[in-house]
Amino acid sequence: MDELVTEVIDRLTRARSWPWLRVIADARLDQPVEVEEDPAAVVEPYRWLLAAVGDGVTLTQAGYLPPALVERAMSELGWESQWPGKHNREDLTLPILELRESAQRFGLLRKYKGRLLTTAAGRKVADDPHALWWYLGDRLPDARSESQRHAGVGFLLLVAAGRVRDDALLADALGILGWVDRMTGDRVGASGAFSAARDTWALFRRLGVLPDKRRWDDPELPPTESARRLARAALIGTAVSMPEKGPVLRLVGGRTDQAVQLTVTLRHIAPPIWRRLVVPASLTLSELHAVIQTAMGWEDYHLHLFEIDGVLYGDIEDIQGQPLGDEATFTVGQAATAVTEFRYEYDFGDSWEHDVVIDHTVDSVGEDTPRLVDGARSCPPEDCGGFPGYDELVEVLADPTHEEYAERIEWLGGNWDPDAFDLAATNELLVMYDRATRQSRRGT
Repeated sequence: MDELVTEVIDRLTRARSWPWLRVIADARLDQPVEVEEDPAAVVEPYRWLLAAVGDGVTLTQAGYLPPALVERAMSELGWESQWPGKHNREDLTLPILELRESAQRFGLLRKYKGRLLTTAAGRKVADDPHALWWYLGDRLPDARSESQRHAGVGFLLLVAAGRVRDDALLADALGILGWVDRMTGDRVGASGAFSAARDTWALFRRLGVLPDKRRWDDPELPPTESARRLARAALIGTAVSMPEKGPVLRLVGGRTDQAVQLTVTLRHIAPPIWRRLVVPASLTLSELHAVIQTAMGWEDYHLHLFEIDGVLYGDIEDIQGQPLGDEATFTVGQAATAVTEFRYEYDFGDSWEHDVVIDHTVDSVGEDTPRLVDGARSCPPEDCGGFPGYDELVEVLADPTHEEYAERIEWLGGNWDPDAFDLAATNELLVMYDRATRQSRRGT
């Protein structure tokens, strides 16, 4: 995966968005790309255009394809029913205009002194449908700005996962990625998200791999297998397919059969909020941080640290008189040989301190995937003011007549149950998060 795809997946994963974790999992980005069975049929519009341009085509004075070629393209590509009009002016025939402009953006064609010419890259793939299919996949998403690139990757993920077009979910992704509406400053809406991804969507439509609806208001249909293959090729990359299986986490001392059971308990809260986890002994502290965040329900908005046997690890700089360690290399297994308990702190403002007790060493956790064994009660909301603010929040929410009740509900964005805990759902989220982070690491 290239840096853009890795960045988008990493940020969606860190946000722990349940729908997007499912999309990333269903996209199967840790599996090899399935090569298109009939690439000639898929890439025919671009192959046709390259053949039609050949050694060059003289453009109109306004810089468009000549009318005769536009009419021929609509007829021979079978697109007459897709667009109204006489189909003899490129500027009024959107399918051909978009096809030609995308071919230029992808480096297959170029304009020079009033003529449209085939580039060296275009000549190289013009008669090789398989190479042209990979060439298009390599250059997706079709985008002209960073926001369009992010939206395009989101669209490709949805297609690769076999999802129907979902502009609202795509808008959620753009919100997670930090994009807002330029006019209002609000989160991007569904229509704005589709606009940002439209060029990428349009390419899939031109290739005929997105099914047609009978009526515009019919439900969206899932992408074809050809669409999914092309989207996965674009996301994973064409240089090398990702291995079906491979090492997930670093293993120390040659041991692959050891795991550690940990009990993580939030300090100063009663009744206690706690989680019991089984993790590979090879898990680094930076990876354990992500596991604790996911299992507890935190959103990873703030800094963190571990304190183990007098040494600090995490998002910290030099502290006088306190030795610092590297959380990217120090493992849970090493911690288990040194101590029976250590401290994990999250959000240095609210100061959420967790006691991490090493219960015992257990047998293998399967494919090195951390799992949640048990736990109780819901994680406190982010930025609620530490344990004093948490206690006050619980007190207010227990009394609907309290003068601050409506204000707190609005701040929370809805009802919140401090006693709620769903072991199965949290474990599923933990598994999907672990899978997504592994894919991200393999892509870097």
